[in-house]
Amino acid sequence: MSDNPVLPPPGYYDDGSGQQRYWDGQRWADVAAAPTQPLPGAQQATAQQTLAYSTAQQPDGGLTQGGSGGLAPSGDGPQPQPGSTAVPSGATVPVAPVAKKSGLGTWALVLGIIGAVFAFIPHTSGFGIFLGVVALVLGVVGLLRKGTRALAGTVLGGAAVFFGIIFAVIYGVALSGASVTVADQAAHASSAAASKSTADAAAPAKKTAPSTKPSSSKAAAPAGTAAQLQALVAAKTYLSDGQGFSQAGLLSQLTSQYGNGFAQADAQWAIDHAGADWNAQALTAAKGYLSDGQGFSQAGLIQQLTSSSGNQFTQDQAQYGVDNAGADWNAQAVMAAKGYMSSGMGFSRDSLIQQLTSAYGNQFTEDQAEYAAGQVGL
Repeated sequence: MSDNPVLPPPGYYDDGSGQQRYWDGQRWADVAAAPTQPLPGAQQATAQQTLAYSTAQQPDGGLTQGGSGGLAPSGDGPQPQPGSTAVPSGATVPVAPVAKKSGLGTWALVLGIIGAVFAFIPHTSGFGIFLGVVALVLGVVGLLRKGTRALAGTVLGGAAVFFGIIFAVIYGVALSGASVTVADQAAHASSAAASKSTADAAAPAKKTAPSTKPSSSKAAAPAGTAAQLQALVAAKTYLSDGQGFSQAGLLSQLTSQYGNGFAQADAQWAIDHAGADWNAQALTAAKGYLSDGQGFSQAGLIQQLTSSSGNQFTQDQAQYGVDNAGADWNAQAVMAAKGYMSSGMGFSRDSLIQQLTSAYGNQFTEDQAEYAAGQVGL
């Protein structure tokens, strides 16, 4: 005989007074629930048969089926704990409502995520706003239908709309600013040309001898396409940064896919209008090499400035840079010698002099190489 009675599982049952009350498996709840409709015939019979079957498995001391189909503690089994009430006959089992799984919440979540991603990408923020609006609408409808994931979809949709609008405004302002700059330059050039034409028309017609004196007035800003003007800005920046660019080197930098990627014609137009002094650029490059501590001879520096894998200056430009750099070639030879001595290769006096004077080495003169070898202790 079992020591513990088998009580009905937790659920809402008729407590005998016509009201539904929650049974937690051991006792009745203190507050009765609102009356519920009994289950329809087939479902009620099925629920009662299930309960009757579960209690019928206990031969002694369990719950027995009441005369009207309810469940009640048996007479000789253990009674419910104090404060609890046995389930009376006629108990009905209400069916708990099943949450609706609406696909709208899922769609809202997916579209909200995609919209939020597109909102942060330039030129696609408008599409992100559209997806965000759709996700927001689906999420609200899903919330009204109590669908799952609807809240997350609504939040992400709203975020996509918000950030899409913010970044659309930012991108629009940036683009409009660039357009205004180009338009101002074009307008300035047009105004200058129109003013000149008006002045020429108003001036009295008279024959004058052609003047050989250069004009002292400031030249008007060049009028070019937007791409040409942008290439001109880039060219002037490179020429002023202190590296020293030749015409060929600057053209390669402006057109390279690893550089600025301008079209060949736009880059050449910019170089032609940049007003560069190529001799001065060669001098800048030469001073940069002489100060980097490697040690350059006169011949080696000219080779570096003119090489296709170097700066690509012309021979005359490179010679101008070397002649005006104020180099101390003996000091440059000492720098090169110290570099060889610290390389760990091991040099004798003769091998060091040979390396410093070789056409495949540094190309110093014999006197410069001997001076450097003496300065490093050989």
